[in-house]
Amino acid sequence: TGTPGEYDVLIVYASDAIEWCQYLQNLFLFTWHIRKHRILTYQLEGESAISPQELDLFSRSRSIILLLSAELVHSFYLPHVLQSLQEALWPPCKVVKLFCGVTDCDDYLTFFKDWSRWQELTNDDEPDAYLAAVKKAISEDSGCDSVTDTETEDEKNPAYSHSLAMSEEHRSSKSTRDHPVVQPDRIQCGVQTTVFIIMKCKLDGEMKTEVEFSPENASSVRVLAEMENEYTISVKAPNLTSGTVPLQIYSGDLMVGETSVTYHTDMEEISSLLANAANPVQFMCQAFKIVPYSIEALDKLLTESLKKNIPASGLHLFGINQLEEEDMTANQRDEELPTLLHFSARYGLKNLTALLLTCPGALQAYSVANKYGHYPNTIAEKHGFKDLRQFIDEYVETADMLKSHIKEELMQGEEDESIYESMAHLSTDLLMKCSLNPGSDEELYESMAGFVPGAPEDL
Repeated sequence: TGTPGEYDVLIVYASDAIEWCQYLQNLFLFTWHIRKHRILTYQLEGESAISPQELDLFSRSRSIILLLSAELVHSFYLPHVLQSLQEALWPPCKVVKLFCGVTDCDDYLTFFKDWSRWQELTNDDEPDAYLAAVKKAISEDSGCDSVTDTETEDEKNPAYSHSLAMSEEHRSSKSTRDHPVVQPDRIQCGVQTTVFIIMKCKLDGEMKTEVEFSPENASSVRVLAEMENEYTISVKAPNLTSGTVPLQIYSGDLMVGETSVTYHTDMEEISSLLANAANPVQFMCQAFKIVPYSIEALDKLLTESLKKNIPASGLHLFGINQLEEEDMTANQRDEELPTLLHFSARYGLKNLTALLLTCPGALQAYSVANKYGHYPNTIAEKHGFKDLRQFIDEYVETADMLKSHIKEELMQGEEDESIYESMAHLSTDLLMKCSLNPGSDEELYESMAGFVPGAPEDL
């Protein structure tokens, strides 16, 4: 009989033979009714050798099926991996080699001295051949005539069998509760939304039902749910930051389901919609009936529309309060185009970029890196808009110099709101000059000199 901790079958495979591995697992489970915990799989990954701890798994397995795929055979030519396989695939009587898309080769005899003693199967063999080969390997290894008489004394114990059955039933019930249906599964940040959750099991109407929202970078929030019917509950989603948020559904103190929802910002939703279009610029040209497609015409239309709709108090387009000005280098987002400024730079919308840079928070938005570590100026250059890159650089450089001079004036005691107003008007004027004449550095410096007394000497 088998000893505790033994495995009946160990299937060794590489990533290109996952389907074969799953097929064999199901074959043994449903044909011989081997307990699932007696079948072990081992994936040989990349150039990693089998560790000493993992070698113990091979020694405790009563049969080993080696799935010979192209990726696994490639590892034979890596000395450190080959050496670990030579140690693991022993004794030869319990090894079965199954050719999955590769053919036999003389090199294999050089790699493994017992190669010819391993049982051989191909992917064209019938399932009965796989079963017979494994049965033979097990019988030669242990002297047992069948796979089903290898239960340990613990496994023959009725209490053990009952415990195992209860464990399997628990796993089964857990798997059925893990995936309730959520509608809607995308929630806009800052907008109060009622979420409906449809369960796969009946809920007890007498018990208090709650839903716990567990964001990654914030404390969990548990919200009382309302019963719509015995399978459906509704809950007011709390206001959380963007990202995927796991949900746990509780009936009393018992968790009866797990799922998730995604919170998104306006810009993330726009990016998501545009990402589904083969060419976002063509998509917008089509929407605005710009025929033939023209990026210049689209740029002009978007710029004029934004100008027309900016309120007198200004437009806080970039969520300036959400960015820490003191540590801008720490701002990196998971999106490719985290702000409208990044989007405008990506598609070379020059006039729109110029206008966006006059909006409050633009310099903070400029300092936000996308998921690849790129900023609006580098994004523009990366996609072939070198003049736009030059313009953005000159504008930001000018704004930084103006900011430093204003600080100097304030430190000298000339604290006057008119300075800020002049700064705003001047930055807009300079921006428009830059957009029309990229590279006109002298004109920029002259304008700055006229704004800040004493600046010519510094500049």
